Amino acid sequence: MLRFLGMLTIVGLAFVWGVYVGREGPETVLHKAKQLSTQVLASTSTLERNLTLRSSLVNAKERLVQAKAELLDRNYGKAATGLGEARQALKKAMEAAGEEHKEKLKEVMEKVEAVKHDVQALKTGVQAKVDEIVKELDQLLAAR
Repeated sequence: MLRFLGMLTIVGLAFVWGVYVGREGPETVLHKAKQLSTQVLASTSTLERNLTLRSSLVNAKERLVQAKAELLDRNYGKAATGLGEARQALKKAMEAAGEEHKEKLKEVMEKVEAVKHDVQALKTGVQAKVDEIVKELDQLLAAR
C-alpha cells in the first residue's frame, strides 16, 4: 500500500511538472531555474562571508580576553603575544567584512596594536583599554 502511494505521488508530481512546463514553456522554466541558482549562489556566498567575519571577531575577542587574563597574572610576554594573535584575527575579519565595517575594524586593529606596544613598554592601565576593545567587538558582533 505504501509503495502504491509513493508511486502515485511520483506520477502525480511528474504530471503537474509536465503541465507547468507545457503552460510556461521550456525556455521560461530554464530561465527561472537559472535565476534561482544565481540567487542561491549569491546568498550562500554572503552567508559564508558573514560566518567567516563572525568567527574571526569571536576569535579576536577570545584572544583579547585571554590577553587580559595574562595581564592580570602579570605575564606581559604572553599578553603581548595574545594581542598579536587578536590583531591577526581582526585582519582576517577585515578581509571578510563589507565596506561598512572595514573602517571600524581598522580602528579596532590600531587600538589593539597600540595596546600591544603599551604592554611591551610595561605601561599601566592597559586592562581598561583591553576592556574597551572587547566592548567594541561586542558591538560589532551585535550589529551582525
